[in-house]
Amino acid sequence: MDGATRRAGSPGGDIQSTLTPGMANPADLWQFCLHHYGKPEVKQACLRLQDEHQGNVNLALLLAWIEQHGYGLAPESLTQLKHALSRSEHLLIAYRHLRRDIKPRVGSGQYKKMLNFELSLEKFQQQDLVDALNRQTWLTDSASPLAYYCRQLSPSARNLYTSLKVTPAEEQGSNHDDTV
Repeated sequence: MDGATRRAGSPGGDIQSTLTPGMANPADLWQFCLHHYGKPEVKQACLRLQDEHQGNVNLALLLAWIEQHGYGLAPESLTQLKHALSRSEHLLIAYRHLRRDIKPRVGSGQYKKMLNFELSLEKFQQQDLVDALNRQTWLTDSASPLAYYCRQLSPSARNLYTSLKVTPAEEQGSNHDDTV
């Protein structure tokens, strides 16, 4: 959405990214989110996580991102990440409700501006998450932090994990030629 260049042949589709513990970059997370959320099944699962289970989409996508790169987190690290949301979550939720409520009363141009502003709030929140993530201990042999987060939200939210995670086919990259 922000027009950044993508490079071919890397995990997560065609996004070039290396992820090193303590050195996560918000721009790399944003690009991953654009790619991953762009898949209809992921978008649907994210909206269900948010609307039905009061989960945080940015946190879920961050957890999918680190999991894709083979990292996990201790449960107390997840608690710290949730705490990092406190600065922006209330504002983001309030603005999202306002945008949804006002949609029938504004033109498409105004509504698009509202969506773009909400995206800027999302980026702000992702910066807070990455800052908190870089202060955590990253694990290489742990259970899925995304699955753990989904289970924490509610028993039925755990079923969203399958749609939210990065699949092995995505990790292979999507820039191969299937033509004969």
